[in-house]
Amino acid sequence: MTTREAFTQKSDHALGVLREAVAEAIDRKRRLGQYWVVWDGEKPVEVHPDTETRPAAE
Repeated sequence: MTTREAFTQKSDHALGVLREAVAEAIDRKRRLGQYWVVWDGEKPVEVHPDTETRPAAE
């Protein structure tokens, strides 16, 4: 295994772990009825578990 392959394998694993952690955090927020904030490409947006998304307070 080359150094590049080892780096790619480790970074893929790290990305998978981060995705899992974020999914768990969002699921917890959803179950508690709390909102979370995501970036929509232009601005932060609040995501509410039972309603539509809305722009985050500036």
